[in-house]
Amino acid sequence: MEQITSEELKQIALKVLCQVRDICASQGIRYYLDGGTLLGAVRHKGFIPWDDDIDICMPRPDYDRFIEYCKNNETPFGVASIEIDDRFTELYAKAYDKDTVCHEKYVNRKGSEYGVYIDIFPVDGLGDSDAEALKLLHKSRYKRSLLTAANWQKYFKSKTRKWYVEPVRFVFYLLSRCVNTKKLVKKINKIYQSKDFDSSKKVGVVCGCYGDREVMNRDIYDESVELVFENETFTAMGKYDEFLTNLYGDYMQLPPIEKRVTHHTFTAYKR
Repeated sequence: MEQITSEELKQIALKVLCQVRDICASQGIRYYLDGGTLLGAVRHKGFIPWDDDIDICMPRPDYDRFIEYCKNNETPFGVASIEIDDRFTELYAKAYDKDTVCHEKYVNRKGSEYGVYIDIFPVDGLGDSDAEALKLLHKSRYKRSLLTAANWQKYFKSKTRKWYVEPVRFVFYLLSRCVNTKKLVKKINKIYQSKDFDSSKKVGVVCGCYGDREVMNRDIYDESVELVFENETFTAMGKYDEFLTNLYGDYMQLPPIEKRVTHHTFTAYKR
């Protein structure tokens, strides 16, 4: 198989994003640029130069509708999610290009098949106060750490964690070998579907990588705006400045050179 270059990967992922956007528009499904993709749209009007992944998020009701639509209708992209593929055991979904395949280096232990993808994260209701939201967010911390380790193909040292965290990661790796990941995903999701997104004052992406900073005011999403990303137009939350500040602080400031690296750990090929 022919390996896909970084620039080709970006264009394929962008194509998938456009396809998802069009389905969301036709079905009245809310979605928003998320994380580094939103930051890229605001700061660079496209991909962050040293990154090539795409993230979007959807309020839980819209996320569920999107998954249900993809289960029951032909789409130009494939979808990997716990509801569609038993081998995919994450708390979020991937929409992927059907003409490519990704070989993961560390994760995807059960061998779910997907190509070049964009990540789609559900945004859950977390209650009406910071204290309530943080308590609910932390309620599944142990289970989520166990699920993360359960998806590892093998133990590996983290590039971003401090050295003294490694013994803890190794213990989770050992414990995770005995875990039923599908049941674990369902248990975690049950916790966060107890709060309605639209009636909560606090919301967040439980499976995000920013910890407590994922907790946001729901009114960030009350209105939406259109932003340009790689010469295409996509939806962002109306208060994206508050959102990005919550995640990154002074987000217009470029990080030091040594941190300008991509975080994905897969190799992509054309089928």
